[in-house]
Amino acid sequence: MVDVAETILYRGRLGSTGLRYVLCEATPIDTNDTVTIGELKVVTDAKAWRLDTGANITCSVATNVVTITQATLTDVLVLITATGY
Repeated sequence: MVDVAETILYRGRLGSTGLRYVLCEATPIDTNDTVTIGELKVVTDAKAWRLDTGANITCSVATNVVTITQATLTDVLVLITATGY
């Protein structure tokens, strides 16, 4: 389990709600690796995809850390969308 650095590709805000979102990539990702979304203090939701196949990857969120929980991943480039504050 390693904390992998993210590269922010896009960031934005949803109106005047204060909710923000980021699109980032992280590599290499293995099962149970974490990605800390440094631009957000709290991540309310996150989705992840493999960039080589486009397949959805399961993940979980705690504070501003996204944990990749998909089984059998090794050295995969991952795209993550995260919303939060």
